[in-house]
Amino acid sequence: MRRSVLLLLAAMVAACNRDAASGAAPAVVVHCSKPTTGSVDDTLALRGRIATPPGGDLSVASQVGGRIVEVVAHEGQHISSGDLVARVDGSASRDALRQAEAAVDQARAAEVNASATLDRTRALVGRGIAAKQELEDAVAREGSAKATVASAIAAADLAQRTLGRVEVRSSFAGVVTKIWRGPGAIVDGTAATPIVQLAASASVEFVADTTAAELGLVKEGQPVKGDVLEGQKPFAGSVRLRAMALDPLTGLGTVRIAVTAGAEGLPLGAFGRAVITLGHRDGVLEVPVEAIRGAASDGTEIVVCKDGKASLRNVHVGWRGPSSVEVKDGLQPGEAVATDHVLGLEEGTPISEAR
Repeated sequence: MRRSVLLLLAAMVAACNRDAASGAAPAVVVHCSKPTTGSVDDTLALRGRIATPPGGDLSVASQVGGRIVEVVAHEGQHISSGDLVARVDGSASRDALRQAEAAVDQARAAEVNASATLDRTRALVGRGIAAKQELEDAVAREGSAKATVASAIAAADLAQRTLGRVEVRSSFAGVVTKIWRGPGAIVDGTAATPIVQLAASASVEFVADTTAAELGLVKEGQPVKGDVLEGQKPFAGSVRLRAMALDPLTGLGTVRIAVTAGAEGLPLGAFGRAVITLGHRDGVLEVPVEAIRGAASDGTEIVVCKDGKASLRNVHVGWRGPSSVEVKDGLQPGEAVATDHVLGLEEGTPISEAR
């Protein structure tokens, strides 16, 4: 056994000496790998940010005019529908309510008097003492008094509701994104003088800008997975809407992605990444990523292990994964490719496949 090993080593040394004497380059030992077939998902990665859907922003304003006494909400606060946002000075509203209640009492007193007058007039007419015209006038006065009471009650109810509106409350759940006015500011009771800005938290979107080529690949309903805050908050969703036109200034189109899972706690305005699954393909020819040399824009190459020599081959690559790359053309399924020393190999370089 030992003698056989010594003879093999002697033969190898002799062969090397012959190669050196003849000037032949020694063979480069490389690993060769045959391509595999698999299934891949074509994806498109987009950068964007978390935002509210169209119409998801609302300015909350007071329905009564006056001076702001207190702003309870603060920026970044999550509030529910009906939560208190601010208070407006209610002095004028309370005075108006007292006046309205006094008007109701006065109208009711007038109604009692009109009813009593009508009863007396009806009795006098029945006895033939009063004229029929007096009875008709008494009936009209009682009807007018009743209408005055109804009007006064309605005015009092309005004054009561107005007094209740000095407490400004949110009409839907959301996040406070801006405080427009603080204590001491004057509001006129219209939307022209909002107090706070709310963003609806019930639903959020991931909004991304795409190039024309990318926009052509996107379709509504395609599944999406993404994350924001450098991967700290993952989410899932689907393409809700793709723009039908590009912005004339930037040349970009907008893609809106509905977040259906993981929306809780996503900060509005946070930037992140979304990966859209464009489609699924089977029977894809793949080679190890180490076999690729050169960028796609410069002309991707691989080294084919053929007859003990390196054969450079230009190929067209497609899908790229963490460990393998799709070869669309330029390589046959049975051909093996070198996976190491690929940058140092030239056409015709002698190679020896490592075992």
